[in-house]
Amino acid sequence: MGKNIRESAMKEDIIKLETAGRIGRVVETVSRYTPWESKCLVQAIVGKIMLRRRGINNTLYLGVGRDEGKSLVAHAWLRCGEMIITGSQGRERFAAVGKFADDGGYGESN
Repeated sequence: MGKNIRESAMKEDIIKLETAGRIGRVVETVSRYTPWESKCLVQAIVGKIMLRRRGINNTLYLGVGRDEGKSLVAHAWLRCGEMIITGSQGRERFAAVGKFADDGGYGESN
């Protein structure tokens, strides 16, 4: 998944950010049509793999929070630079408990 408990840089090249944004939109669109459930964790992992293959730095976050009924719920989101690529909706309700950074190396063992 990446280097545990590390984050990628908040600054990223504009071309890489544009590519990351396109990847996020594709992942979100395709997730609506898969024959299986493609919720936030699946979307974040797929986006992470696509960014890694292109050598683009990113961080996958795992978070926990409470829903309206006070039950514990989880969420995952993916960041590149200052841009949230997947899982942006409602993420402010979650505290990050895991962070997995990629430094952009394709095939890097993390």
